[in-house]
Amino acid sequence: MPTIKQRITITATGDLEQILAVEQRLHPELSPSALVTMLIRRGHEAMSDRPRRELVEALAGGEHYPDRSREALSDEWPS
Repeated sequence: MPTIKQRITITATGDLEQILAVEQRLHPELSPSALVTMLIRRGHEAMSDRPRRELVEALAGGEHYPDRSREALSDEWPS
């Protein structure tokens, strides 16, 4: 269908393919493009509900590293 709106092409490979398969089972009434739109909206809402640093740490596995000096950290590793 002709449109002046931007179109985005996404190739469903790997993790994305698995995510879409699960979502398709949960929402069989939605087309693949509607599923992607729904997931993008959910992701955006999740990001806006949490402070950015908290979100980044959660996506990175939630690892919190203590603020220590470089010298203290280097003492833990043999030369």
